Amino acid sequence: MCKIFAITKGVNFMEEELLFFDELTKIYNRKGFFTYTALLLEEHPGIDFCLIYWNIQQFKVLNNLFGLQTGDQILIHIADILHNEFSDQIATYGRLEADNFICCVPKQVIDAGDWKDLLDISFSISGSTYHFYSCCGLYQIEDRTLPINKMVDMARLAMNSIKNNYMKPFAWYDGSMLDTMIEEQRLVSDFRTAIMQKQFTVYFQPICRADDGLVVSAEALVRWIHPLRGMISPGSFIPLFEKNGLIHILDRFVWNETCEMLKSRIEAGKHVVPVSINVSRVEFYNPELADEIKEIVDSHDLPTDLIKIEITETAYADNPAQVQQAVKRLHDYGFLVLMDDFGSGYSSLNILKNLPIDILKIDMQFMDNLDGNEKASIILEAVIRMAKWMKLPVVAEGVETRKEWNYLKSMECEMVQGYYFYKPIPQADFCEVLDQEVLQKYAVQERNLFELDDTIFDIFNHSNSKENMLFYDMIGGMGVMEMTDDSLEILQVNRGYYEVFYGTEAPLTEITPVLHKKLSEPTLSPVLASCHKAKDSNQIQSLQLHLERPDASFVWVNLKLRYIGSRGRHSLFYFAIDNIDELKKAEQERYLTAYSSALLKVFDKVYRLDYENGMAEVLHTNRSDDMKIKEHYYFRDFFQRFSKMISVTNGAEADAFQVLESKDVLDQRLAESDNGCYELTYHFTPPRGKTQTISALIFKIELEANHEEYLCCMKKRLPH
Repeated sequence: MCKIFAITKGVNFMEEELLFFDELTKIYNRKGFFTYTALLLEEHPGIDFCLIYWNIQQFKVLNNLFGLQTGDQILIHIADILHNEFSDQIATYGRLEADNFICCVPKQVIDAGDWKDLLDISFSISGSTYHFYSCCGLYQIEDRTLPINKMVDMARLAMNSIKNNYMKPFAWYDGSMLDTMIEEQRLVSDFRTAIMQKQFTVYFQPICRADDGLVVSAEALVRWIHPLRGMISPGSFIPLFEKNGLIHILDRFVWNETCEMLKSRIEAGKHVVPVSINVSRVEFYNPELADEIKEIVDSHDLPTDLIKIEITETAYADNPAQVQQAVKRLHDYGFLVLMDDFGSGYSSLNILKNLPIDILKIDMQFMDNLDGNEKASIILEAVIRMAKWMKLPVVAEGVETRKEWNYLKSMECEMVQGYYFYKPIPQADFCEVLDQEVLQKYAVQERNLFELDDTIFDIFNHSNSKENMLFYDMIGGMGVMEMTDDSLEILQVNRGYYEVFYGTEAPLTEITPVLHKKLSEPTLSPVLASCHKAKDSNQIQSLQLHLERPDASFVWVNLKLRYIGSRGRHSLFYFAIDNIDELKKAEQERYLTAYSSALLKVFDKVYRLDYENGMAEVLHTNRSDDMKIKEHYYFRDFFQRFSKMISVTNGAEADAFQVLESKDVLDQRLAESDNGCYELTYHFTPPRGKTQTISALIFKIELEANHEEYLCCMKKRLPH
């Protein structure tokens, strides 16, 4: 029996037992725990206390497996454990409801750690010992003015944060959990209004045939578009509504909306595909589930083969008997049943053995890092092969790249779903996809990508065919890239591409990989614009690019693009790439020569300053001295070398020295100048001659992006 504290006079022991003690376990009930814990805290102000909120993992499964009577015996056994552990302590403990227990114990008991042994509960059933696991939330009482029920809520929040996480059996409460509780209350408060105002909307994510990407089905997914908060993540409200039962209303809203969409398209004589609806795991506690789904489908005059039912492994683990019964009833009505997230739980093979499902949806975790995780690819292949033996079609979720798609096709996976093909999209957009209208958002061009000849597919698949070897060894850079919405990805290149971009001397094994690499700015925008032009006009498009190499050097290339074909959001392009570095340099030289010729009409000499090596190249001269065009002179120490013959006006010698020695200093002076020039006047007196006054003007010109030149123009001033 729990430790008894004196309470209100006039209440005898029998009345107290009825008021404050749980009839089954004989320890405190909710009212008793709240009452006596308040007295405990009042009588021991000098002791720090903590709450422990206990819950048995998957207790409903235990009831289903062993029966309610055995379940009650397990609850009594746990109460006895708590009594034996804490009856000699300054503590209270009780059963709140169902399989939820609560304790209030001194902080030093928590620090000692012996309470953790209670997380693993053993119980003998029919001569066999079974182990049951519990999870705990802990809350350290700091503000004793809080109501006990609020303290319990905080411990419960901590427990809920790790429920069903078998790797972490307990957690301490922190302030963010209270924020979570407030957010949950806000969502629950807004729910009724959201249903009435149709803030909830159904999005559809197409499911495609793996062979050719054709849309053959779809999955209905709920989205909450709040008028003030915008799109609310389903991960925020679906688990919450599963806990409080509101999912029952939301599920039926989605099912009705889905059926209404299909009905309206059929009445309009338009193409439809089967749509999968998700059934929450808590729905399977409803024995009328199959009948209710059938009633909704019948009310819209739809055949049952247009609605598929998706269930999860978690639903089966929680309630195997009722899930089996529901699936049987759904089959009797003609519905197909999909097992969603297959492979995410602990009993996948058992489910295949015990549950007559029709289609497997492979959990998207298997698609993560297929290249870097050999075990994941082995398991994925084994699951697909096993499904084929069992004659179960497979849908692979989470396909995000062409490489993953090709990999799944090579394993003969039947269907694929993921962002590579389509994101979840609003109903109107989904209907447009089904109508196969020529829209920019989901373009389906006349020339179908999947009607291309086998040569292209050999190139994609990196095969050792004669055609692929010919492509790889062709003279000149070539490749294939894919445009998806506003992104571009290089799928394949030949040897010539590497030679153009990296040079012929770079060993291929040491080159940065370019395959399956998405283009980024500043290259993306011009290439994307040219791809759109090539696609719209069906003509080859050319553009010149100044690209940065991995070693930070730049190379000029000429890129030619030719449109191949499209499927959905994806379009393919051939490209040819040539190194035009020398051509661009010649163009720039011609431009610079013409530019400096124009300057010669004003100045006596024009130099190009190369700050890399400190050399000045004579571009133009009026031939008043022995200097010749194209000759080079070292300029960094010009003023030091001729210091006896040169005097700089306005005492600017030191600054002039720095400008000639450092490009950074020159750039700073140019930035500070009003006209973008650095001006300098000096007097030059040769050993046998008259003093001359010379004005020098240094400025920068940009010939192309990432290419600039520094020019120094000199002019003798006439004596006054």
